[in-house]
Amino acid sequence: AEGPEGFVTAPGTFSADGIDPASALLAEALPRALGHHVIDLGAAWGFLSAHILRHAEVTQLDLVEADHAALACARQNVTDPRALFHWADATAWKPGTRADAVVMNPPFHTGRKAQPDLGRAFIRTAAACLKPRGTLWMVANRHLPYEAQLDESFATHEEIAGTGRFKVLRATAPRQPKTPRLTRRDRLG
Repeated sequence: AEGPEGFVTAPGTFSADGIDPASALLAEALPRALGHHVIDLGAAWGFLSAHILRHAEVTQLDLVEADHAALACARQNVTDPRALFHWADATAWKPGTRADAVVMNPPFHTGRKAQPDLGRAFIRTAAACLKPRGTLWMVANRHLPYEAQLDESFATHEEIAGTGRFKVLRATAPRQPKTPRLTRRDRLG
């Protein structure tokens, strides 16, 4: 069905009746230069992806979305050959190569109950998807407590834009998950 601003949406998909105000705020806050390889984690029907692809320096955009109907809409809304579509759980997906930037408006509830752990899982995945100097650009409802997860997953983070309802966060220099160090005795067996 023809949806907001000419985008194709489907009933029951996220923000099917209009551009999500948080996504619009994030789109406005994105810098001119995002890098060559960008990931839209939880791409929904492609609003942010369409905005990202306005940047000429982007050579690859991975759209990752678990909702099959939303991803089908994204395929119609984002016809740029730089776009690659992945029907996958964003909290478990891994790119073929690490990206320069991840852009996301992570879901924060299942049904009507708020579940900040879902957003925290998106943040951990974003960190794992990024190059060492990569940047996460995300928007969230102001009341959601994501800063501790950002501290754990990135060297730096800051709020770069916001309203009374939403905050746009930039996090840089992802920390890679700690792996146990082998001692000399472990290596020798």
